[in-house]
Amino acid sequence: MGLLDGVKGVLGDLAAATEKSIAEIGGRDIPMAFAKFYPGGLAAYLDHLRNAGHGTEVESWLVGADLRPVPARAIAASLPEPVAQAIANDLSLTPERLPTALAEFLPAAVAGLSEDGRLKPQPVFTSTQVMG
Repeated sequence: MGLLDGVKGVLGDLAAATEKSIAEIGGRDIPMAFAKFYPGGLAAYLDHLRNAGHGTEVESWLVGADLRPVPARAIAASLPEPVAQAIANDLSLTPERLPTALAEFLPAAVAGLSEDGRLKPQPVFTSTQVMG
């Protein structure tokens, strides 16, 4: 086994550990990351997705049934680069991995924070938010 194979193995193990960590968290840290870094927090981001043509998907998350995904490429396009970088760092992800992780875990996270088709009140930390 050469040095390159060893590096590939370590990187693969790190990626697998990150995936396991995200899966175990089940998206619980995602809402807090939006509260810290997305202007207006999670509720504002959901409004942004609705306005970008993903209202049906967002509504499915809020009612918690038949969670419809928003494509990772649409999520990538919806986040300003500095905000995406801050959220990715907060979640211990690479910026390249963030859209896929959000596409996978954001629907269930929102469903878990919703009641009667509405998002429960969420914190917003204006002092740490990143302007895109």
